[in-house]
Amino acid sequence: MISENLLPFVTPIEIYMMLRGFIPVVIIVIVGIIIGKWDASKHQLTLIKLTNYIFLPCLAFSALHKHAFDCTEIIAIALGVLIIISATTIVSVFVLGEKFRGGSKNILAAVYMSSGTLMPPLAFVLFGNEGLAKAIYFHLFVIIYYNTLGLWMVEGTGNLKAILKTPLVYLVILGVAARIFPFSLPDTVEEFAWLAEKGVDLTAMGALPLLLISFGYPLGLLKISDFKGGVKGGLLRVVVSPLVALLVVYIYRKTGLLNMDRGYDILGFLDQRTTEALLILGAALPTSNYALHMHIDNDEVKAEKRITGTLLVSVVASVVTIPVVLLLILMFIFTD
Repeated sequence: MISENLLPFVTPIEIYMMLRGFIPVVIIVIVGIIIGKWDASKHQLTLIKLTNYIFLPCLAFSALHKHAFDCTEIIAIALGVLIIISATTIVSVFVLGEKFRGGSKNILAAVYMSSGTLMPPLAFVLFGNEGLAKAIYFHLFVIIYYNTLGLWMVEGTGNLKAILKTPLVYLVILGVAARIFPFSLPDTVEEFAWLAEKGVDLTAMGALPLLLISFGYPLGLLKISDFKGGVKGGLLRVVVSPLVALLVVYIYRKTGLLNMDRGYDILGFLDQRTTEALLILGAALPTSNYALHMHIDNDEVKAEKRITGTLLVSVVASVVTIPVVLLLILMFIFTD
């Protein structure tokens, strides 16, 4: 029985709704683990290409061209992601005993979250298309910071070409442009555009489960023996980072970047609260397995074990921390 004194702002029904959104995500990730185990992760690269070059870009366009563009909220997401990543990086350098520009790639594992696989499905299940659209923006800024600030801090140089080669960037721009600049077309062209849009929407529907499967796919190959070496990095990822996100939300409210007054525009209030919720949720996600696979050199055995350990610890810990974060979001974001 849940005590009202313990959870004064949350009812058992709300907790049930939160878990009802979280549990299906966990189940599909487990399906991905089973598939990866059965397949020995032989098709990991193919799965990454399918998600990054087809399904995720289609999902981005489908979500954004239906979502009202708000420049203030985009700035809030971009700035929030920058603060979360920068602060977590600084803490990681000291806690992990690494150094800037030349340190271990384990810093990347401790700092960068699975924003492109776990976040869109979770955001959609919990907050609908409003959450999904903002999750896409969140992931876009993670990609940008990862290939600039992130790689510069570890390798001493960024990778701007990787950003330009990312289809998601162009589909985000196209989706936003289609929303901001609506225009009429000749009947025959409009019919073709409608069919193309429906094709993109249909592909986007398949993106959400595929993203979750692609996250779980390589996890079956992780070794329990790596757990010990990843405790610090894993906890940095799922504990320290959300605390930074909470601080960001607090600063936003104090500075007025996001309006904390319900006022008469209840929809606007809820939209801004969704922005806050997505910043905290995104910060609480486990390590990105994409960063793991793309940045391990075969001859760096010790570094690889630390990175896989960080991923393993963050995944296991997130089974507890994500529901806790969702509970905090219910208690302090949507109820004040």
